[in-house]
Amino acid sequence: MVKPNKVEILSPSSRCWKTRKIIDYLEKFFNENNIEAEFKIISNNEEFVNYDTWILPSVFINGKVVARGYKPVKERILKNVISETRINENKT
Repeated sequence: MVKPNKVEILSPSSRCWKTRKIIDYLEKFFNENNIEAEFKIISNNEEFVNYDTWILPSVFINGKVVARGYKPVKERILKNVISETRINENKT
């Protein structure tokens, strides 16, 4: 079984309109591609120092930055996700 992808979104606030648009886009993307993901919004200034960015909102998938201040492109998301298909391809 594949563990869900960890999607972390650094945001100035959980009510930020730009962050909300990015989350909606990512949720739709993951659902349409049947990829499991756990979303976490990080809006605590003290936690920001644990990430390699100063631009908000920023999107990290499985610990790797995929976007800073904008909606990530699909190719960049796919490059960083863990999926059943990619695991099966690596086994053969």
